[in-house]
Amino acid sequence: MKFVLTIYVCSFLHLDCAPGVVYPEHFDTWKECVIKAFDESKELIISTPQDVVESNRLTTKYTCTPAVGI
Repeated sequence: MKFVLTIYVCSFLHLDCAPGVVYPEHFDTWKECVIKAFDESKELIISTPQDVVESNRLTTKYTCTPAVGI
C-alpha cells in the first residue's frame, strides 16, 4: 500500500489551518510518510520568519492517507 502526504500550516492563535499541500511523492510505508512529514514540517517552520511564527503561533499538522488506485 502506498501513502500520500498532506501537510497543513496551522495557527494556535487563530485556531485554523491553511489549505493542505499534497506532496507528489507517494510513500511505500506509513513510516516513510511520517518521517517525511516531520522533516518537511521542520523545514517549513525554519524557513518561515520568526516573527510570523511567533505572532501567529504557527505549527504544522499532517495526514498520511492510503493512495487510491496505485
